[in-house]
Amino acid sequence: MLLAWLLMATLTSVPHLRAHLAPPPGLAFTGFFFWRPDMYNYLTYVQQAEDGAVLFENKLEIHDSRRLLLNPEWWTVGRLSAMLGRRPNLAYQLFGLAGALALLAGADRWLRLSGLPDTHRLPALVLVSLGGGLGGLRYAMLGPPAWRSLDLTTGLFPFLEMLANPHFMAGTTLLAWGLLAFFLARSWQGLLVGIALGTLLGLVRPYDVVLLVGIRALAVVFTEPPSRWLRLLLPLAGLAPVAVYLFWVFYRSGAFATFFAGYPTPPFVDFVVALGPAALLGAAAWRARPVEPEARRAAAHLAAWAVAGIVLLTVRPVPFYIQFLVGIGLPFLALGALGLARLRAWVTLAAAAAMASTAFIALRIVLSDQPLWFVRAERMGAALALRSSCRRGDLVLAPPDVGLFAIGLSACKAYVSDRYDPEPRDREVQQFYGGAEPAWRSALLDRECVTHVVLPDAGGVPGSWLGEATPFRQVARVGRAPFLLGVYRREGRAGCPAR
Repeated sequence: MLLAWLLMATLTSVPHLRAHLAPPPGLAFTGFFFWRPDMYNYLTYVQQAEDGAVLFENKLEIHDSRRLLLNPEWWTVGRLSAMLGRRPNLAYQLFGLAGALALLAGADRWLRLSGLPDTHRLPALVLVSLGGGLGGLRYAMLGPPAWRSLDLTTGLFPFLEMLANPHFMAGTTLLAWGLLAFFLARSWQGLLVGIALGTLLGLVRPYDVVLLVGIRALAVVFTEPPSRWLRLLLPLAGLAPVAVYLFWVFYRSGAFATFFAGYPTPPFVDFVVALGPAALLGAAAWRARPVEPEARRAAAHLAAWAVAGIVLLTVRPVPFYIQFLVGIGLPFLALGALGLARLRAWVTLAAAAAMASTAFIALRIVLSDQPLWFVRAERMGAALALRSSCRRGDLVLAPPDVGLFAIGLSACKAYVSDRYDPEPRDREVQQFYGGAEPAWRSALLDRECVTHVVLPDAGGVPGSWLGEATPFRQVARVGRAPFLLGVYRREGRAGCPAR
């Protein structure tokens, strides 16, 4: 397990180190590959934890400052970042490395319980770590659009979770261990561990606690007589409190309405390309089902996880069904490793190499100088400059990319950002940085009680942008000509009531 983790830690850390230490001239690494708006939305909560918060507000809602959300993952990363001198990207990377170890430990435990021999442990974990579909090859041969290559652009498989989205990995890891706790429980103490892990999972990634209940129910129905169903499934009722809390936060409080954005609906054939090879490999496990009853029950949980994914993929019961498919490649690959265990260990290694094309193409992509994760250094510098000036309740008006970095790295909320830019506000920001009159710009800032604004550098005097009587004064100047940016703060909150 440790050897497999060292392999994954090396493969997924080198791109981050390279991007941090050797960005292209004049550019800065944003800290993450893929999913930049989502990752910086996570950082809005990490930043609040840095400042000592335990309950979090939704910083995308500029007029709602209620702190209602409890998320242990973001609190942990925030406290770690605070200890590291407010380096949230580094904290998340370290969190990801620890999460990768926990994920592989969970996969290893499931495989051994399902009857995997010790001789196949390392090959099986390499398969689980590196395996993917054909999306990487599709992208390499056919090119864009990248979103058609789902195993390359979504968190279907563990490798991309480890490389690019520790939040996804945290959900998959807790799901694996939560299922394990319920499966192994032989006393009320064991059930309490399952309930605790399930509750933690719900607080970290609510989609996955629903999946945990469904998988456990399927596995029990698969393997147990009806007379035992109620006794085995009743402990899942212990997850009701977290379900009620999550329902209230996301559906009744109104504070997190911005979470419910539209989700794409990829063509079914794209899922076949992404998941088909792993599903076929997983089917091999049915030809070599474990002999021991306990091993059969353990393998049935992996099978139930895979079946739950297939049902979600075909039925698509909710618009955001794709969120439930994060990490779904893990049970397929684990089942495949069990099926290959009747052959020599090198066969499993060969299968891992054959199914690692997406992983290595993803590595090739993230080792390149893509504009998705590099930006002009002054854009990131403006957000960092806001860190020392912003206080809770402050609002910054900036271009959407700077707004995104600002909400993740400072206490400010952003009028618009790459994560959330309602059309009316987006039009106003375009007009603000376009040909609007200074009086119109100043009126917008007063109307919305904007406390900070980012402007193309005006020599410290924003009069040409906001009028000579503006209460805004420069607090930072970042970058080099012709890319200079000025960060301005409202002096004394003149013309704007305190937030």
